Amino acid sequence: MSTASDTIETTGVATSADGTPIAWTRLGAGPDLVMIHCVGVSRATTMQPTLPGALAEHFTVWTYDRRGKGESGDTEPYDVQREVEDLIAVLEMAAGPVTVYGFSSGATLALIAAAAGAPIARLTVLEPPLFDDPDPDRALLAEGRRRLAAGPAELHRWFNVEVVGVPEEVMAQLPPVSEEILRDAPSLLHELEFLPGTPARRFASVRQPALFIASETTDPAIIRWGRELAEALPHGESVVVPGEWHGVDDATLTRLITGAAGVARTDPA
Repeated sequence: MSTASDTIETTGVATSADGTPIAWTRLGAGPDLVMIHCVGVSRATTMQPTLPGALAEHFTVWTYDRRGKGESGDTEPYDVQREVEDLIAVLEMAAGPVTVYGFSSGATLALIAAAAGAPIARLTVLEPPLFDDPDPDRALLAEGRRRLAAGPAELHRWFNVEVVGVPEEVMAQLPPVSEEILRDAPSLLHELEFLPGTPARRFASVRQPALFIASETTDPAIIRWGRELAEALPHGESVVVPGEWHGVDDATLTRLITGAAGVARTDPA
């Protein structure tokens, strides 16, 4: 378990294979863990702002801004393989075997990276969208570009309601969209490039131990995808726990992630 002196935060910039700068933060001590954030957010605007600190009690936690977000750069044209290379650039800074935790589309990206051979020791994923439809005509991407042309706020709302499926009652409870999130809104188009055509069976070659986590009150389709993923992966497991729509609290996530990684805990479970 980390001590107060271990949890000093350090930041830096890694250089991805195509030269794109990828900004990162390191916190804590212990086995290495890399977090991959969900769509459209950076380290500063993440929907899980306190989770790195909770995990840093047990891990050396690496968080980073995915390309096109926060302090990281962006290089056109977009290709999901570049995102895999960004992750590898962060993984290569770790001292030993790395657990990767991904949330939502960041979880799908983690699965894509593992299937592509990224040096990941184990995976823990929270509610990855695993869409069957491949969108061969790229109609979804074209609509996203049309919405972006109408303004980042228009794209942001459309993406959340129509693509992610955020219920209107949940949208009404969300805080106003910040300028930082609107600035990064064009990166929402990245997800429209790689999310279509990512059913669970696509990841059958992923041999790392993988734990799928879902909230019991989330979209039933996500829970179904988790069962399918656990069945498709040679070492996959699926667990459904108490939580909110598309979210699980830090304490529960920390307990599950440390357990999956075999990390000894000295605090109450």
